[in-house]
Amino acid sequence: MKVTAIFLLSALVLLSLSGNGRAEVSGTQAVCNSNVDGCTKIHDPICGTDGITYSNECELCMENKRRKIPVLIKKRGPC
Repeated sequence: MKVTAIFLLSALVLLSLSGNGRAEVSGTQAVCNSNVDGCTKIHDPICGTDGITYSNECELCMENKRRKIPVLIKKRGPC
């Protein structure tokens, strides 16, 4: 009985630890309008995969257009 309990407890611990090794999703692509040359002043913070907080998704798109580097959306809200 004790051996079974120890085995089940060990299996539970191993299963819970195995979930920590997964890689995080790197980000999602911003929805950009290529014809726009400016953005509104609406404050809706976006955290980019470069670690910079952009004031909104459009600002992230404009930065991608300027730098020619595809920064993705890491999360909604500030970094």
